[in-house]
Amino acid sequence: MATVVILAGCSGTASTPEPEATYMDVSSGPVFPGTSSMTPAPSGVIDEDSGETHGPRPVPVWDDASRQSAIAAADTVMRAYARPDLGFDEWWAQLQPLLDQKATADYAYMDPSRIIASSVTGSGVITDESSGYVAYVDVPTNAGTYSLILSRADADSPWLASRFVVPEGVN
Repeated sequence: MATVVILAGCSGTASTPEPEATYMDVSSGPVFPGTSSMTPAPSGVIDEDSGETHGPRPVPVWDDASRQSAIAAADTVMRAYARPDLGFDEWWAQLQPLLDQKATADYAYMDPSRIIASSVTGSGVITDESSGYVAYVDVPTNAGTYSLILSRADADSPWLASRFVVPEGVN
C-alpha cells in the first residue's frame, strides 16, 4: 500500500492550486449603499467647537438684492483697505472682519502705508457674476480702479473680500 502512495506522489502530474481571489475583482463595480436606508442628518445641529449651526444652506442666486449687497460690501471693504494713513493695528481692526479666512491669512502682515489708494472715488461695478458664491467688483479709487474678489458661503452669509487686485500698471 505504501508503494502506491509513493507512486502517486511521483506520477509527475502536479496539481495546480486554484488562483486566489484578488483584492479587487474587475468583473464587479463598486458597491454603494442605498440612500433609502440612511437616516438624514438632523437639521439645526450646533457644532460644539465653533458654535456654527449645521443644516441645509440656501443656495445664492444673482438678484437685485445680491447685486446691491455685493457692491455695498466691495465699497465698504475698499474704504477700510485704502487707509495708508493708519497704523497697522487700527487698519487691521477695521479690515479683518470684512475678509474671508484665506484673505485674513494673506493680508495679516501687510504694511498699510504701502497701499497706493487713499480714497474711494465712486461706486463699485460688478464685472463677473457667473457664480452666486463669488463676485468680481471693480471699485474706483484715487489711485485707479481696484478689482475685488468677494465670496459668500450661502445666500444668507455676508460678502467677504478674498482678494484685492491693484490697478493695472501699478506694482
